[in-house]
Amino acid sequence: MASDDASAIVTVPTLVGAAVLYWALVTAYNFLTAPQPPTSIPWIGYGKGWIASLRNFLALTKSKEWLQAGYQKYSKNNKIFVLPATLGMQAEVVMPRSQMSWMFDQPDSVLSTSEAHYEFLQGDYCFVKPIILGDPYHEHVVHKNLVRNLNAIIPDLEEEVPASVQATYGEDTEEWKKVEVLESFMKMIPRLTNRMLVGPKLCAEQKFLDAVLAFTMDVIRTQSFLFLIPKALHPIFGNLMGLTSKYHHWLSARFTLPLIKKRIEDIRKKDAGNPEYKDWKEPHDFVTWSYRTAMAEGRLEEAQPARISERIMPINFASIHTTSLTAYETMINILSADPSVIESLREEAHRVLQEEGGWTKQGLSRMHRMDSAIRESQRASPIALTFIHRKVVAKQGIVTPEGVHVKYGTLLSCPWMPVAVDEEIHDGDAAFDAFRYSRAREEYDAMTPEAKEKANMLKLKQSGLVTTSHQHLPFGHGRHACPGRFFVSHELKMIFAYLLLNYDFKPLEKKPGKFWVVRFQVPMPAHVEVKRRKTVWGSE
Repeated sequence: MASDDASAIVTVPTLVGAAVLYWALVTAYNFLTAPQPPTSIPWIGYGKGWIASLRNFLALTKSKEWLQAGYQKYSKNNKIFVLPATLGMQAEVVMPRSQMSWMFDQPDSVLSTSEAHYEFLQGDYCFVKPIILGDPYHEHVVHKNLVRNLNAIIPDLEEEVPASVQATYGEDTEEWKKVEVLESFMKMIPRLTNRMLVGPKLCAEQKFLDAVLAFTMDVIRTQSFLFLIPKALHPIFGNLMGLTSKYHHWLSARFTLPLIKKRIEDIRKKDAGNPEYKDWKEPHDFVTWSYRTAMAEGRLEEAQPARISERIMPINFASIHTTSLTAYETMINILSADPSVIESLREEAHRVLQEEGGWTKQGLSRMHRMDSAIRESQRASPIALTFIHRKVVAKQGIVTPEGVHVKYGTLLSCPWMPVAVDEEIHDGDAAFDAFRYSRAREEYDAMTPEAKEKANMLKLKQSGLVTTSHQHLPFGHGRHACPGRFFVSHELKMIFAYLLLNYDFKPLEKKPGKFWVVRFQVPMPAHVEVKRRKTVWGSE
């Protein structure tokens, strides 16, 4: 009888009612506890206020439409507006391009990048320890060491790219192989990224790579779930769900800790003048950079093996997914473009490699068409609606150039998707044009010395893949621009040059559709047919 009473209570309408009540309570709680932008700023979406926030919360696919409308109505008239909170994410005050310089010029004590990232990525729970994102020392290490070591990294990539591509795309020269595009890059990019982080042995260790990838997915799951529940419950569920990322870090540390400890021992013996280490040369990777930088700066806690192993994880998280998505969009775009695009990219790669005698930093910088195709894919196929987030951390708030006082805790951002497809900015045509950014450079290279003296070099330099600006934000902009973008540029150019020189691809007749959820584009499955060429680079 008791079970009959229970079943009568637990009915579908009851469950639906409970879900609706939960949604209303969570939305109300988040609305009442989250920092709210000033009411004087115009809101898009369903408007401001608690009742409107209930509708905004569930508008999973509306943010793209809302941002585009706000951009047209406010941003293009040099006005700020509010992109409302959706699915538990914080509302954003969207800055027009005319106010971006003001935003970038604010000190970190007023507008903080790290605080915005910490909150968005749930830094209390997702990255083993709060200090990993709270004090992102790994970013400092990369910023200080990566560019100066690019020449040394290229031979490592030259060795790793063929191995990772062949393991993914195969070596069959007779039969076509069907490959899922994003999945293929999610196999290659972690291996190449970790060649730079931990060296040749571990980057090819599949159990290590599996642990790293699992960690990145743990972060996404935990982050997404915590957006859906009241912050008062975060300590319970955040710490519980954070156990999975701690577990996968532990699995990865079983591989990285012995390597890090041995590296530190080797460096110390080399520095002490041990004759056995006379000819030993320290590897140019993140492990070495971390130890050397921390010791030089007196950050002894950052020179500990355990801390270095923890720092490896957020770099993997930051690089694997964004780089794989960029590669995915580039592949989709060039395979669905006119076949002449692939032939032109292939010709450039072959010519430059022949002239340079192989892979060099100078040669990669001369691959203007490849550089343009990747940059254009970032623009024509944006993966996020907004970029460059800053949290107001000045207790007294801040006053915008419009004279609006924005309170402590408010999130500011820059529009990316609407800027990327704005035809007024992009010469009246926002459709994918692989060589949009390379034509002027190739024309410059063909000029006489006299003509080159009159050319606008600043404009040419601003059209490169790694160059950031108010109208190209995928790598951020200003002093907090992505420090790893130079590695990503080399990595992607080498992957695509190797692919096009060594493989044939069937044209992609139709691009996969685009699907936006909250602030991000969800990549749709796309399969391509590929076959290794009988005549490959270096065999002529």
